[in-house]
Amino acid sequence: MILTLMSAVMLTSFGLDGKAQPRVFRNVEFAAAPTVDGVKTLKMNIWKGVGDDSQPVVLFVHGGAWQSGDNNLETAGSEQIRALMALRDYGVTVAAATYRFSSEAVFPAQIHDVKAAIRFLKTNAGTYGIDPARIMTMGESAGAQMALLAAVSNGEAAMEGDVGGNLETDSNVVGCVDCYGMTDFLTLASDLYARPDLGRTDAQVYELVEAPNSSRSQLFGLTTDECNLGTVTADPDRFPEKYALVKSGSPIYHITPDDPPILIINGQRDIRVPSSQAIKMYQALYDAGVEAELLLNDRAPHGDLGPESASAIKSFILRILFPED
Repeated sequence: MILTLMSAVMLTSFGLDGKAQPRVFRNVEFAAAPTVDGVKTLKMNIWKGVGDDSQPVVLFVHGGAWQSGDNNLETAGSEQIRALMALRDYGVTVAAATYRFSSEAVFPAQIHDVKAAIRFLKTNAGTYGIDPARIMTMGESAGAQMALLAAVSNGEAAMEGDVGGNLETDSNVVGCVDCYGMTDFLTLASDLYARPDLGRTDAQVYELVEAPNSSRSQLFGLTTDECNLGTVTADPDRFPEKYALVKSGSPIYHITPDDPPILIINGQRDIRVPSSQAIKMYQALYDAGVEAELLLNDRAPHGDLGPESASAIKSFILRILFPED
């Protein structure tokens, strides 16, 4: 059966026993967002969980250095994503949205797009059979930075934006899973400089984080030799507005006591996002009285975090989304 619904394709498949399998809404258009070249249509895939009840949702934000990636989770290879998709068997809906890349629009465009996706899900909860009061975010790497920022910036107008409309609906979420996301851009370079054991030279750290052509600099539009992430963080008095922008993109500076529960997972051998970023975020959440869990894998690099992460993700998400079970 194929139905057209809100610019989307809804698919219902049937197993060998004739029973309907979880439905998929593909390429649901949820916003038209301005870019340097015009407008980008933002789309979302929604994978329904088993059952017919109003279901909780995990909105996944993909990684890719804010420069690449898509909303297809069916062929993703990480333990984390496989664990998330397996939660459909427990009646959890999984959604994944596209967003504007840094080449199309600089920060805060990306968080505005994530917030738009959350508001869309809440506003159209009846259409997709979901519970608007039980929505979480999850992401990996660059996507984790945005998923985490969405969770700790509830009610902040600057982070909300107006992309996609539905502004009468809040973008609050009830939890977040952060898989090796950057939490503090102001200290990201110094955190990596302090870890020579990871095998990167200072020159390589500079190219990764601070150089004008680094994805971190490009996220904030800091793309000149004079003004890049390195010069901005080194001399905030010289670039006060740019410094404030970089700080606003760092989830650690948005923490308040009313933030939702957060699971943070990082590899100790991560050469892109050092585990100190995760540890500092966890400590800041703890100090603010926010429920938080931290899982560090002493063998994991940037990417697949192993079976321990899959188990932790499953337990955390089910506990948050089904608190009475």
